[in-house]
Amino acid sequence: MKTPCPESRQPGIRGGVTLDIFGTKDDDEDWWAKWEANFDEPPTKPEAKREESAEEWEARMEAQLSAYVDPDENLSLSQEARRAISFRSDWESFWSPEYGAFEDTTRIPPMRFTFKKAPWDAMHENALQIFSAKVTATRGGLPFDVFGMVAVRDTIDHNRNIVFCRTRDNCQTLTEEHPYLVLTGPTRVVLLESPPPVFIEVDLTVKGTTDFEDEKLSSLVVPISSSSTMYSHMWKCAYTSKLSTIEFTLGHIVSAVEATISVRVTHGSWPDGFRSQFSAVTSGVHGRTSNPVYHTSVNDEEFILLNSGGEKVPVTGDGDIKLSRCVVSVDTTGLLKVHIKAWGGDNNVMETWKVFKPLDAGISNSMLDIGFCKMDVTVAWSLILYKQVYANTRL
Repeated sequence: MKTPCPESRQPGIRGGVTLDIFGTKDDDEDWWAKWEANFDEPPTKPEAKREESAEEWEARMEAQLSAYVDPDENLSLSQEARRAISFRSDWESFWSPEYGAFEDTTRIPPMRFTFKKAPWDAMHENALQIFSAKVTATRGGLPFDVFGMVAVRDTIDHNRNIVFCRTRDNCQTLTEEHPYLVLTGPTRVVLLESPPPVFIEVDLTVKGTTDFEDEKLSSLVVPISSSSTMYSHMWKCAYTSKLSTIEFTLGHIVSAVEATISVRVTHGSWPDGFRSQFSAVTSGVHGRTSNPVYHTSVNDEEFILLNSGGEKVPVTGDGDIKLSRCVVSVDTTGLLKVHIKAWGGDNNVMETWKVFKPLDAGISNSMLDIGFCKMDVTVAWSLILYKQVYANTRL
């Protein structure tokens, strides 16, 4: 049977009893009216997927806890520990196919665009500064030996950006006088765009006499977000478990570039018995508003690069001082100050510093003289690229 083509039917003529290509009689006025009405409505677009806000993520985690954790196990796990388990299951479902294994660390290096030309979309971005992580005991008291990991995850690659990492045979002893973790990261700038949030992941254990006597100190995953702001500012957030409270001092750095700092002894040497603290202080425009969030300025907060404590300052054979961490986010509306303090047994403090103006690329150098030695301070600058890096992305 030959099917008539649509052009064979003249518009407005419904005569005869032949079937058209829709299998409907040409003179069925009601059917044609419904069919033509379909074209009066604009086509619907599928709803675009978007990243979750911190509040939405927390609500979904609570709803999914029972699906991820054995109900009998819930009785012995804190809410934060259960949420951490949920986060891992959720991460492996959503992100593992594109970003690799849950334990993978970020492959993105610092100084990404220090010496090579940055792409057009690399720019000044909002960044998260992690100033410190303080641990206080809620049961048992200090001192104790702690090992484990603290990491952050942003949306560039969703992988771990290690901030603290110690094995069981290399614990840090926390005391009432020194309750701060010795941070060793981040290894690159942490992008802070909300939504979606940055996640801080904590897995810390108190070392016992034997492996069987080790006790979980803190196991949590928390979303960190910061509302849009014109000014860099700082805040504190604390999370309590059965054994401890961990308090983070964080900074939202606006219009940021990444600075990677290195220090080398060029004349003289660092004497035995002298302790030291190397730090970076960033400044920015301080908002004069009634909003209290702007009154906690980052301008005087020290970002510790190295605190030798009672130990010898680590210096390589080439004179490089082995800083605990070296990547700092700097507000381009302000300045970066590298500050060095040294003191001996008499606690007589010697100090020197240098102020650097932020750049988009390249390096800044300066010589610092602290009396017993001279040091060359180098700052490598880089713009930030907010573009996804997948497990198979070539860097």
